[in-house]
Amino acid sequence: MSAKVAEWAGQKASYIRNKGLDDGYYRKLVTDYLKKYGQASRKDLDELLLAKLPDVLDAAQKAHKIRNLLQAMRRYGLIHRTGPKATAIWRLAEGGPEGQS
Repeated sequence: MSAKVAEWAGQKASYIRNKGLDDGYYRKLVTDYLKKYGQASRKDLDELLLAKLPDVLDAAQKAHKIRNLLQAMRRYGLIHRTGPKATAIWRLAEGGPEGQS
C-alpha cells in the first residue's frame, strides 16, 4: 500500500508500522544499548529490536533482518562479536561510535 492510499483509507499508522523504519534507526538502538550496557547477547538484541520491526514480517523474516543488521554493523566496524554464534556477546568495536553523538 502506498502512503497516499494509506492516507485516503485512514490507515496512516498501519502504513508506517508495516513499512518499518530505516536501518539507521535500528543501528542507533543497538549502539545506544551497547553504550549503556557495554555488551549484549543475541537474546538481548532480539528483545530490543523485535517489537520495532514491521508487523508484516513473520518471525523468521524478523530474525533474518536482525541477523543481517548485526552482520552489516560488524562489517562496517561498528560492533564485534566474541564467542561462538550460539552464545555470542556483541560489543561496540574499538574506535566505533562510542564517542559519536
